[in-house]
Amino acid sequence: MVTVLALPALSVGPLEAAQVVKPGSRSPLVAGMGVADAGLAPADFPVQITVGLDLHSKPALDAFILAASDPASPLFQHWLTQPAFNALYGPSPQQEQRVVQWLTDAGFAVTDTFANRLLVGAEGTAADVQRAFHVDLHLVQMDGATKYAILDEPMFPADIAAFTTGVVGLDNLVEATPRANLGNNCCSFAPADISTFYNDGGVTQTGSGQTIVVVGAYAWKDTDNTAFENQWGLPAFPAGSAQVCTKAGGHPAGCSFSRQNSIEVALDVEMAHGIAPAAVIKNYMAGTTQWTDFQAAYNKAVTDNPGHSVSTSWGSCEPALTNALMDGNDNIFSNGNAVGQSWFAASGDGGSDDCGNGGTAVDHPANSPHMMAVGGTHATCSSGMTANSPACGGYGSESAWSGSGGGASAHFAKPAFQTGCSVPADGKRDVPDIALEADTSPGNYIAEAGSWWIVGGTSDAAPSWAGYFAELNQKKGGTGLGLPGGRLYALCGGSSYHDITTGSNGAFSAASGYDKVTGLGTINAANLLANY
Repeated sequence: MVTVLALPALSVGPLEAAQVVKPGSRSPLVAGMGVADAGLAPADFPVQITVGLDLHSKPALDAFILAASDPASPLFQHWLTQPAFNALYGPSPQQEQRVVQWLTDAGFAVTDTFANRLLVGAEGTAADVQRAFHVDLHLVQMDGATKYAILDEPMFPADIAAFTTGVVGLDNLVEATPRANLGNNCCSFAPADISTFYNDGGVTQTGSGQTIVVVGAYAWKDTDNTAFENQWGLPAFPAGSAQVCTKAGGHPAGCSFSRQNSIEVALDVEMAHGIAPAAVIKNYMAGTTQWTDFQAAYNKAVTDNPGHSVSTSWGSCEPALTNALMDGNDNIFSNGNAVGQSWFAASGDGGSDDCGNGGTAVDHPANSPHMMAVGGTHATCSSGMTANSPACGGYGSESAWSGSGGGASAHFAKPAFQTGCSVPADGKRDVPDIALEADTSPGNYIAEAGSWWIVGGTSDAAPSWAGYFAELNQKKGGTGLGLPGGRLYALCGGSSYHDITTGSNGAFSAASGYDKVTGLGTINAANLLANY
């Protein structure tokens, strides 16, 4: 529940001409709140915002992405350079400069611009918010904590409203959260067990020449990586592996090692490395868990373009987020697809009730049509996984994991690739697309903060799929596979997947073909690499 603190009013000037309301930037969590009882934040209250600039010719862009991602198309792997993308589909330099000037005139200090011109980041105050957007910033109480939010939709100059997705950062009610879960089991998956279970042992590709990018927050510790490698007989992270802080200035908390919070990045990079041990690993870290910083991290991972397989295991439930944030992020991911990147996101660990309020909802960014959403299963080996015989003897069976996020997006329409294979004709983006083992029983052995943990969640499934795509990229020439949805859905019903037909995530049940718990199913690695 959100309640508002009463504070002194902020003196503002008259509304400028040619201003229009730009819906979609106010948090849904404050919808319907009585503004009469609202108290205003002090005029000097600090705020960090991001204005998103929209793409143009989106139908043509999506057609190009699908063609360039289709092995049967003559455009397969004919990726755009970033300058070519900008010229064809991106905002113009003049549009970016118009936003910069508008924010500067309102008192903001512009802190970030990007090579694709999709975002303009700025820092300012509550007074600057009022001058620029003609809305008041309020301090609110939420879950026992003091936060801030706007209670009305912001206004934009009419010309700027025509080419922007909105503004992010006018509230801090929801932060990105990790999807890792801790378990406790006598016998869990080591990298060799995952290889055995998903038929990856005979594959000659190891991700050599490829780079896997993990986008999240917090740093890994080199000694943890070394412990993981030594325990399981893996090579060291290849030369070029590195951590990138995407927030300039100082040393933000999100770019530091945290004994409590770095379990997510340890899970991500160790799972990816265990599957594709010859692939370079890059950890792109947001400066904080605020969505403004995550959006900047996503965009830098695109404009830097350090690798073709990208994974993110952080998210928030869709109904709690603004359209401005989700649309801006989707534009970023489509830019990534157009330059050859394949993005994978954890679908969430709350089952069909991602918000935890008794309803149904999907997770963002897994709901993006330019992202492969990865759900989870409970995996059972054909033999082994006992104290006396700990190694997995082979593939036994899988059922839907109760925590696997899934359902239908209330925001994004169904993408063109999501068809056939019993996909619902609901007109909505359905989640997930694919799945992998995620239950904390048996879970996965992960080294973090000098200790061993048993970890699961769709957070291990997403980077694992990024690892398999590093192997696939290597086989396909190393130039990237873009948005793999079309090809993955075309392979439905064949030997590339284990079709999961039992179990549920609450509101939805696994079934033959596509379902909103495990998507198309889990990978048979050797067959997918042969069939793709």
